[in-house]
Amino acid sequence: MIAIMRVEFLRLLLDRSSIGLILIVPGVQLVLFGYAIDLTPKNIPIAIARACDEHSTLLRNAVSDAGSFRVIAEDPALERASEYVSSGRALVAIDCHSGNRVHLIADGSNPLEVHASIGALEAALLARVLKLTGPVAVPAPTVQWLYNPDARTAWFLAPGLVGVIVMISMLMLGALTLVREREQGSWEGLLSTPLTAVDALIGKLTPYVIIAIAQMLVVIALARWLFDLPINGNIAALVVSGSVFAIAHLALGFSLSAIAESQTQAIQAAVFFYLPSMLLSGFLFPYESMPRWAQYLGNTLPLTHFVRSARGVLLRGFGAREVWPEMWPVAVFALSGAILALAVFRRQLK
Repeated sequence: MIAIMRVEFLRLLLDRSSIGLILIVPGVQLVLFGYAIDLTPKNIPIAIARACDEHSTLLRNAVSDAGSFRVIAEDPALERASEYVSSGRALVAIDCHSGNRVHLIADGSNPLEVHASIGALEAALLARVLKLTGPVAVPAPTVQWLYNPDARTAWFLAPGLVGVIVMISMLMLGALTLVREREQGSWEGLLSTPLTAVDALIGKLTPYVIIAIAQMLVVIALARWLFDLPINGNIAALVVSGSVFAIAHLALGFSLSAIAESQTQAIQAAVFFYLPSMLLSGFLFPYESMPRWAQYLGNTLPLTHFVRSARGVLLRGFGAREVWPEMWPVAVFALSGAILALAVFRRQLK
């Protein structure tokens, strides 16, 4: 078993592509997600129709209060506010109908960016109207943001990104293990050694679990350094849960590797698994907004539970007691994957 571990470590050190996957890619992904992606709507082009000249000051003040918009210059060639949106010059337009009605027109082809800003604009308009016409002064509401007071996107994405990086790395490394040896001709030599399926599984996967832990710590350290990501909970509980999470995907990748006949098949099978995991885990999109069947499916994926655990530990101050309810399904998944991998491996030994 120790000999297999040593061989795997040496193989990783000599494989430049693997070293890049393990060390460079996580840092690049963290920088891209942290700096390039911002879920807070900003600089959304908005047009105010000429029919709203009577209420121009009120509307412009409300747009300014919303804080997400950039008022574009009026175009005399466009008569209706909807033409600004249909021509692509603005994502939102304000029109004024008879009876002092304010009509908002929004581009529904970009709902993730527009919906939140429309809500902020409606609230700003209501506040301005109440301030002018309300019989009783209405105090402005105050909002207290817990765990992420500045609503920073990097703090939202970084904990989940830890799981995504480990998932992709472990799936790919595990999926290429056996099929690579078969293509290189070293598989027959491995079969001739006096090893058992358990020895081979533990020996081959242990180095990758260590690498997964290192990846987790590197990403968390970079996020703390670059984005001041807090660590409010028990980091040891996160490391343990991350180890179980890594084993689950390594075992799955190992099974795919034993079943596949080529590296291309192994990679395709790994991609087929991790893309739905990213979409259904709550990493990028709100889990609660998904339909019930998608939530059930998402709950069967290890990434869903790890994302909750990572955000809980780093942002909400979770400890082992709070992490365990999220990680036992991952442990069950890992055990099932290990049993499948052992069964497939025994079949390969025959």
